Amino acid sequence: MSANITNFAVVQLPVKDVEASVKWYREVLGIPFSFDFKPGDNEAWMNVGGVGLGLVRSENVPNLDFRNMQGQLQPIISLQVQNIQAVYQELAEKGYELGEMVYKQGGGYSFQLRDPDGHLSNLWGGWPSAEDEAANS
Repeated sequence: MSANITNFAVVQLPVKDVEASVKWYREVLGIPFSFDFKPGDNEAWMNVGGVGLGLVRSENVPNLDFRNMQGQLQPIISLQVQNIQAVYQELAEKGYELGEMVYKQGGGYSFQLRDPDGHLSNLWGGWPSAEDEAANS
C-alpha cells in the first residue's frame, strides 16, 4: 500500500529572527497568518494557498538554494503571483534586490529574490497566455 499523498501540508523555513521574517513575508509577499503570532514567539505560521509556511527560529540557518548542472542558481521554493510585471516593478521601486525578470517559453515570467535570511525564492506569474507566447517567440 502507498500513502497516496494529496498535497503539500507545510513547508518550514529556518530563520534567525522570526519577527524580521514575518515582517518581510507580510509586507513584501502579502502572505497572511494561519495562526496568531505574537512578538517573541519562536515560530510563525502563515498560509500560502492552503499550504502552511512555518517560519521557525533556529541558530543554524542553512543555505536553501543550489546550482543546477549549468551552474544556474535555483531556489527551493517558488511562489505564484498575479500581475507579475506590476509586482516586479513595485518591489524594484521599493529598493528590494531582485533578479532579472525572465521569460521561459511555455513556462511564463519569473524572477528571484532573497528573504532576510538569504533564502532564495522565485516568484512566478503563472502559465503564459497565447499573447505572451507569441510576443516572446
